[in-house]
Amino acid sequence: MRKSTVRRGIRSICAGILALIAATFFHSEISALLMLGIAGEARLTFLGFFLSGMLGGFGVLVAALGLLQNGEGEPRVRLLPTMVLLFSLVVLFFVLTYTWITSPSAPVLAPGESINI
Repeated sequence: MRKSTVRRGIRSICAGILALIAATFFHSEISALLMLGIAGEARLTFLGFFLSGMLGGFGVLVAALGLLQNGEGEPRVRLLPTMVLLFSLVVLFFVLTYTWITSPSAPVLAPGESINI
């Protein structure tokens, strides 16, 4: 096993998870920061999902390739910090998902109140 190649693959997976978190939960903040409109926000979300899929898929392929290669003569590389980062990003995604599901939605209108569009 080539640990350096596996570590590169896991880092790419982590970058994909970060892109997924940004596109899923923070798309409105990022579009406001970049001064995009609603159409730009939709494009930004799509780009985030696309980038997440590409980085994650590439990371899985690179990590699998690193697991299959012979690692003799390679310098010692520690995989534990990278695995902890991956695990913490997965936990962060699920915590943000749980918080999004359980947080109250838009305020309920009082009786007789209307919405101006």
